[in-house]
Amino acid sequence: MTCRWDYGRQLRVARDNFREYGYLYSTPLLFVAGLPKSGTTWLKRMLTSFPGFSEILVPEATLYEMNTGGSHDFDVPEDLFARLDGALAVLKMHVHGSDHNIRILKDAGIPYVVLYRDLRDVAISHYYYVRRTPWHPGYQKYKLLSFEEGIRCFADTLLPQFAYWIRTWQENMDTARSIEVRYEDLVSDTEEVFKRIARLYSLDSSSQVIRRIVEMNRFENLTGGRKKGMENADSFFRKGIVGDWISQFPESLKDIFKESIGDFLVETGYEKNLDW
Repeated sequence: MTCRWDYGRQLRVARDNFREYGYLYSTPLLFVAGLPKSGTTWLKRMLTSFPGFSEILVPEATLYEMNTGGSHDFDVPEDLFARLDGALAVLKMHVHGSDHNIRILKDAGIPYVVLYRDLRDVAISHYYYVRRTPWHPGYQKYKLLSFEEGIRCFADTLLPQFAYWIRTWQENMDTARSIEVRYEDLVSDTEEVFKRIARLYSLDSSSQVIRRIVEMNRFENLTGGRKKGMENADSFFRKGIVGDWISQFPESLKDIFKESIGDFLVETGYEKNLDW
């Protein structure tokens, strides 16, 4: 299958790169656990800007996502990191912080970033993404839904699951080997947040290097259209606006989200109270 062929090619490239660049890095595998539609593709592009790093897609996760529409409840294969021995790679996955996943990361000694976003903005991004992605299992349904109907559908299905996703990582993550990053902070102070991420992975975190990578991958540059290697960029980068929900949610949707995750938004610091 295509994703398995891609995996084999990606693994060969990652191993070739390790032989050429591996001596530069003490952390050859950069693992990112990102909530869907929270800037993980953007972060991946910045990480693969370090010489020698490229992305590897895990075939089981790819197939799972194509079949179900998401991999936010996926458990990584037991032998995942053993397979990647001698490879230099970025693994960007949407997997949850289950006991299984935490154990595998800990046993392999893998540092990782957990990235998430305000779930109200995630809802908007998800709605537009599914409507523009014909392979997605929800495409046929979402393309017929108005904006408000689509957000209600998200609230009825994925919203509680995504809130649970954030909680699993917050409650289970190994704080000695990981950092928690909000998309909003990555947008507002990209250089400083990316510098923290580079330090976690023992990458070059000098201001000159960080600034160069950030400038190469400014989010506004990634949303502007088709460039070489970015033929499907518009599927992943829409507007990326922080707080987009404020201007797009009518009161009826605000009420739904308050009832479903109002307390959660307060607990996670996205709101001070339910008066929004």
